[in-house]
Amino acid sequence: MSDSALLEAFEQHERSSKDFYLNVGPADIGGGPAPWDSAVFAEQLRRDVEAVLSLTFDVSRGTVDPTGGYTSWYESAERSVSLQVSDPEEGDPFPFDKVPAWLIIRSRSEEAATWELAAGLYRDLCSLSTYLVLAETKHGDLITANFDVGDDW
Repeated sequence: MSDSALLEAFEQHERSSKDFYLNVGPADIGGGPAPWDSAVFAEQLRRDVEAVLSLTFDVSRGTVDPTGGYTSWYESAERSVSLQVSDPEEGDPFPFDKVPAWLIIRSRSEEAATWELAAGLYRDLCSLSTYLVLAETKHGDLITANFDVGDDW
């Protein structure tokens, strides 16, 4: 997908959804699912998000929740970012069984809209070729995905 088409895909949802969710999971390896370790995946994704956004999550606020998941936050005058990684739930419907992490970026600035930040983060994570990424609105409308999610949207 071209950059202009990607931006358009996010922008068209600006009025109906102020939040955009990026659901993230490990890319398949050799045609099969990647091995899953929530702690390792949470650390890798946290570091990659920090690198592509040039920020540092507040690790003192990073927590392990009662279900064994991991949560990290970043807040500044320009944006906020939250990341939650948990084990896939038994019976999670496809495609959410493949993308158990949840990433939200919000603009707090007049300089850039939230949809622009979300589109940029989606593009940058996809460019790493190590993640499956599904972007949706807070209402569950599919924006785009870098893997086949089927036609049941």
